[in-house]
Amino acid sequence: MEYTHFGKIQVIRGQNHGRFPFCNSLLVADRIKAIIDPGAGLEIVKKVRQDKRIDRVINSHFHFDHIAYNYLFDRSEIHLNDIEADCYRDRRQIPQRLGMIDYYGDGWAQGWLDRISKPDTVQSPYSPQNRHEWWLSTARIDGVYRWGDLMDFGSTQMEVIGAPGHSAGFCCFHFPAEGVVYVGDMDLTSFGPWYFGADGDIEQFIDSLERIANLDAGIFITGHEKGVVSRDEFRKAAQKFIEVIEHRDRAILAAIDGPTSLETLHSMGLIYDRKFHTDAWLRAWDMGGLKKHLTRLAAKGSIRFSKDGYFRS
Repeated sequence: MEYTHFGKIQVIRGQNHGRFPFCNSLLVADRIKAIIDPGAGLEIVKKVRQDKRIDRVINSHFHFDHIAYNYLFDRSEIHLNDIEADCYRDRRQIPQRLGMIDYYGDGWAQGWLDRISKPDTVQSPYSPQNRHEWWLSTARIDGVYRWGDLMDFGSTQMEVIGAPGHSAGFCCFHFPAEGVVYVGDMDLTSFGPWYFGADGDIEQFIDSLERIANLDAGIFITGHEKGVVSRDEFRKAAQKFIEVIEHRDRAILAAIDGPTSLETLHSMGLIYDRKFHTDAWLRAWDMGGLKKHLTRLAAKGSIRFSKDGYFRS
């Protein structure tokens, strides 16, 4: 297992270099022992549980890749931010926040709950939409935290920084004494920012990333792929990361030729390649992402909408 240490903070490198649907996790090995975002992979997280007494599991937000192995810690407290905590009290909140209810309607949620409740449900090759771990790892919540909270683990303290945009309750975790911040899904990947759920927001994502990039921290730890980077590396990569949003804007604007419907834009695979549209979640996220960008372009005056479709202004 690959660890990088910063005081009592240990970075647990996720399976397949932390690529989705795995993530890089943190272990705080202090008087209160905590694991943050236990999505590194089944065998990796099992080993942590075997080797360490874990008092607390802390999820930065409710998305699958960051909560997948909560269920392994049956003797630990499970903590989530107060904005998204209802996802663990009523699982219907998950497809609501992820945009599935908006796209498929209220009745869709029950079918999803039925699927995830069974360990042998047929899986999609492209997303973890039907994984049984959804059911197992959202079965309880023992505590909530709020933006601005300072968590004390003993000699280690962690500041909770609200950073909405990726999701409504998304948080980054700052360890001031160690000069370390876990930025989760501000992950700097080539895919770019993800804000395609119903509770995602483009402008909030941009604002949050700019605030986090200006933190007084020397080490930034991404939830996927890159892992540990310096402040300068993070700031430079963050600029390129955010430019993906402008690239998506330009691609959508270029695709509007006369009156163009949302369905036509969706069929072009401008956000998710068309081969992924067989996956119910990716299809909904592609449509949701298009709507967010079209709203952004309309607010800029670049496009207008009529009953016939979208037009360039």
